[in-house]
Amino acid sequence: MLASDKGGNEMGDEKKKVGFIGLGDIGLPMAKRLVTGGYQTTVCGHVRRQPIEEMKSLGAMEVKTPKEVAQASDVSIIMVQNDKQADEVIFGPGGLLEGVKAGDGILLMGTYSPAFCKRVAAAAQPKKVDVFDAPVVGARMGAEAGTLGISVGGDKEALEKYREVLERMGKITYCGTIGMGQIVKLANNMCAIINAWVAAEAIAWGMKNGATEEMLVEHIKIGSGNSFSVQNWQWLKSMWTDPPPPTYYVGAKDLSYALAIAHEVNQACPIAALVCELAKKGPPKEFSRPVEKK
Repeated sequence: MLASDKGGNEMGDEKKKVGFIGLGDIGLPMAKRLVTGGYQTTVCGHVRRQPIEEMKSLGAMEVKTPKEVAQASDVSIIMVQNDKQADEVIFGPGGLLEGVKAGDGILLMGTYSPAFCKRVAAAAQPKKVDVFDAPVVGARMGAEAGTLGISVGGDKEALEKYREVLERMGKITYCGTIGMGQIVKLANNMCAIINAWVAAEAIAWGMKNGATEEMLVEHIKIGSGNSFSVQNWQWLKSMWTDPPPPTYYVGAKDLSYALAIAHEVNQACPIAALVCELAKKGPPKEFSRPVEKK
């Protein structure tokens, strides 16, 4: 096991054994923070092989199914892309719920619907397993640096058992009961996704009128139009390819979750609805470029 740059938890106990499923653009650097922080980490393949090999090279253990991940772990982190994938991982054959033990924890760290998170918590309760929704903000850069924002919903007292694991990856904001972490995360993503499209429209307008892209971006960074999207403009544009990477469509998925909830509570969200439809059609055409052939 690799040496940690943090000690044990406040009670002096050994570090928890952590399972991690969902080694994507953000999930992989999160998992790497854990294994290099001295946590015994167990992974299983979900989509791609390369992240598994990278984690194994750092000391992680590979197993074949989510059930085996849970059996080897005290807390299992789910970081797959959407409700459907998470449902397969948790409730499917050889799924996580088949392997959890009384006293274990499940951290739902991807962006899922609050209703799905409540369903997982209800299914885990008879097994005496803690469930938290703990989605993250801060993108790949925050995952690599361990500075993600983590909005957590679930039992506040039980959260202390998992605080050290979570704080290895970022800063916790406790939001309330199960599902509230997702509400707070979706509010953030509504801002971020809408702003990305607004920034693209404004910068394209400036370019059409003779300004350069670099000039516009650098000036907006120090002006009242500044935002995460502008500060990370090149990273944002890296997803605006033709065809776009699968992670691009996560934005439309998140807005769809938010709009479904808006319908339930009779909250008008016309701007989010417009951007959701635009996003489904692909990146802003002014900045979309063909994928480079390797």
